[in-house]
Amino acid sequence: MFDIDSCIGFITNKASKKIAEVFNDRLMSYGITRVQWIALYYLLKDGKASQKELADKMNIKESTIVRLIDRLEKEKYVERVKEPENRRITYIILTDSGKNRITELIPEGEKMKDSISKGITDEEFETFNRVLQKMIDNIS
Repeated sequence: MFDIDSCIGFITNKASKKIAEVFNDRLMSYGITRVQWIALYYLLKDGKASQKELADKMNIKESTIVRLIDRLEKEKYVERVKEPENRRITYIILTDSGKNRITELIPEGEKMKDSISKGITDEEFETFNRVLQKMIDNIS
């Protein structure tokens, strides 16, 4: 008989939700959500992104990214900038305030990574990543 508690899809989903919840709780004490942190992180890393590019990187719907960008813009963390050569293209970029905020909070991501990978060797982590990638490939 099927046992959901031994189903890898259920196990990984449960773990992912728990990790996301704990990280979100940590960031909320700084007045920012995990999803906002991720968006700011990618914008810092990439310099700019269209709404679609950011949605794709974050694996969220474009309708969701619009609301997220609206909130970040209201907080003065990002701004929308039209591409000078093609005004139909709008990029999202970090403001100075947004750069300062994410730079200040990057260490929280590092702390989270350290706490969840405690006791896991590099070899185990590489194996874990390979297995997850195979699972993703299997369902794609």
